[in-house]
Amino acid sequence: MYSVTEIYQLREEGKYQEAFITARRLLELSPNDESLQAAMAWVLYDMIKVAADENNIDSFEELFSVFVEYIPLEADKLQQMGCYILYNMVERCITKQDYKKANDLMLLIEGLKFHPDKERPNGFYQLLEVAVAFSQQLPEFLKFIKVWRLQNLLPKHYQQYGEAMSIAEKVHWLVGQHLLQKKNDNEEVINAYVKQLDLLLSRYPHFKHITKLRAKLVE
Repeated sequence: MYSVTEIYQLREEGKYQEAFITARRLLELSPNDESLQAAMAWVLYDMIKVAADENNIDSFEELFSVFVEYIPLEADKLQQMGCYILYNMVERCITKQDYKKANDLMLLIEGLKFHPDKERPNGFYQLLEVAVAFSQQLPEFLKFIKVWRLQNLLPKHYQQYGEAMSIAEKVHWLVGQHLLQKKNDNEEVINAYVKQLDLLLSRYPHFKHITKLRAKLVE
């Protein structure tokens, strides 16, 4: 019978497929064993890196969707590295102007588990920056924002410098713009969003773009 130590040994030897098969067999016997889950996650991460190195985006996407199922809640390093490599692959797709695939990869963030009391990894916030920069090109921008959750914005994201919008103001404004494009089909969603904007403006009344957006949404 293989042990967790032997799974890690197989990883070190570069025998990722054997390590994966071994970890899967052990998990069938002990599906709630967190040490086995972590070992499987590390094996999958190694396989994800290979797919990234080979620029095999389809394989990367498939492996990443499985990888997120095994990351333990306390595994900060796995979460950080997972976000970072996902962001890098999204950037590759953006460079190739393959916005649909970039959007598909960005939605994989939904499966990542994060400790509720800890700040999200940098890669997590970098994905939001990509979404803001390419909001018009991403076919499912709103779906990504819903998965990412605006509640994850930090106090620093609301800070405004000069006349430029803060990233918090900008992302709220962009969500509203997308809703306006299909206003007749999203009345219920828009009404709920206006309530969010009211709360936002109660805290940040100087967000002028949000004030103008709210007026358009309720016209």
